[in-house]
Amino acid sequence: MTPVHDCHKMTKRLLDLLEAANQDRDSQIEQAEKLLDQRGEILPKVQPPFTEEEQQLGREINLMNQEIEAHLQKLSQAVKEDLREVSVKKQSMGKYSNPYEALQTDGVFYDKRN
Repeated sequence: MTPVHDCHKMTKRLLDLLEAANQDRDSQIEQAEKLLDQRGEILPKVQPPFTEEEQQLGREINLMNQEIEAHLQKLSQAVKEDLREVSVKKQSMGKYSNPYEALQTDGVFYDKRN
């Protein structure tokens, strides 16, 4: 197999992994990182001249990359949203455990004569 075929196969596996919605997100991210690393090792080996079949595979790879990028953006947004939720929960739990910690001290009088 040529490096273009290997790259196409890795890209297809990555796209299939990201489209599978029934997996645990952490394991999905871990597997995606491994596939991206493997594909990253193959990409430098892809050198011209290309046959007509390899050119067609390259076009398919580009289309799959656009879909992969969209899936990775969604995954990234989901992780950011979860981090934001954890931050809000942490803040609200702090207010619940110590409700008088953040009291305002408006209206405090300072005597300057002393």
